[in-house]
Amino acid sequence: MRKAQGALEYLIIIAAVLAIAAIVVLFLTGAFKGATGGGNIAKCRLSASTCANNIATGVYASTASCAAPCAAACKNSAGNDIMAALATPPVNVPIPGTTCPAGATACLLCAAGNTAGISG
Repeated sequence: MRKAQGALEYLIIIAAVLAIAAIVVLFLTGAFKGATGGGNIAKCRLSASTCANNIATGVYASTASCAAPCAAACKNSAGNDIMAALATPPVNVPIPGTTCPAGATACLLCAAGNTAGISG
């Protein structure tokens, strides 16, 4: 029985090594590229929190003052609003006199200081 038990342990170790190697290969080939959007959401929420604080303390007179930093923080790598694809129907009303483009749901939520509504 001792020899069979040792062989089984070697098989388990080899299976673990192969599983780790497969995970490394997947990361190196870029199979997990879809999980990179979290940074954009975090930046947008941080900007929304800053805007909420600035509006509450009187630094900004209105949400229109927050639109420029929010427009910059709430874009993905392609330059689109991070929530534009999620809105049903899409929000097509930009804040007048600001840099939030039409369909910029995350930008509008950010400018209003709504951190809870921003998702991706």
